[in-house]
Amino acid sequence: MEESQQPVRIESNGRNDSVLWRHTSTLPLTRLIASSGHHNHHDDDDDDSGIGGETNCGYYYYYYYNYYWKPIVVLDLAFLVVAVVVLLSTFKETPSTPLRVWLSGYSLHCVFHVAFLYLHSLFRFSSARDPPLSHACIVKRLESINTIISSVWWVLGFYWIVVGGQSLLQDSPRLYWLTVVFLAFDVFFIFFCVGMAFIIFFALCCCIPVVAFAYAMTIREGASEDDISSLPKYRFRQANPRRTFDDDRLKVEWARVESANRNHVNELCLHPEDSDCCICLSRYVEGVELCTLPCNHHFHCVCINRWLRINATCPLCKYNILRGDTLV
Repeated sequence: MEESQQPVRIESNGRNDSVLWRHTSTLPLTRLIASSGHHNHHDDDDDDSGIGGETNCGYYYYYYYNYYWKPIVVLDLAFLVVAVVVLLSTFKETPSTPLRVWLSGYSLHCVFHVAFLYLHSLFRFSSARDPPLSHACIVKRLESINTIISSVWWVLGFYWIVVGGQSLLQDSPRLYWLTVVFLAFDVFFIFFCVGMAFIIFFALCCCIPVVAFAYAMTIREGASEDDISSLPKYRFRQANPRRTFDDDRLKVEWARVESANRNHVNELCLHPEDSDCCICLSRYVEGVELCTLPCNHHFHCVCINRWLRINATCPLCKYNILRGDTLV
């Protein structure tokens, strides 16, 4: 019976956190953006199950409560106090548009917003068990209605300021400037949220892929023909290696012997067990042309030339012949 009730309880957590996130956006249009932008994020949290999901949800809520909820409440209360003081001190002003009504509605909105946050925190922390799902649905619907009303109220305030024009500035300057300040705060937060979203989007979708692509291209940069032609070349000759013993370990020494012909072509004598090309996986035949890299690994000249034109690193140890370092 307890297992069948667990998903419902976890789902309630996800919905309540979604409601809190949308409630904490204090300004009307900003809250409208947050309401649509963060809904899907918290719906994904509903998929968490078990004690681990509940613990993560509680930790996230605690972090979010302390670093986001309190500053928003302080901002709401500051708006409320300033609006009340201005309204009480401007009885003699006669605005041509209902700015008093708009400021009163804005103040009332701040009161409702703080009340919603308080009720939600009270439901969350008053008992060990989560609130019923019906409470979350009611708060969610009230939040949606509050968001719509706040957005419409913001548009009305902007319209009344534009219609009033210079007459408002002359007849009721304090009401006019307070309304302008409130609207300016809304616009500032809107542009701030949109700007931050654009910056994050640009960083994630543009800058990071470009940097990653450039880094990948740098790693896989091919060598030029001059770099390839400057590598030492030898003629392979089969010979028995000179052996030395050190701590019971067999060591194979390379002997690079200069031939007596007029071209002074060097020969590379290798042990039979080390006479393979790791690129084509073929054994060296007598007299074939070999090429060695600065890391002392050897390959067929044809094979390593094709390889270095694409990737300037050793196929075995990833030594970069251009930068002189090893990529590991």
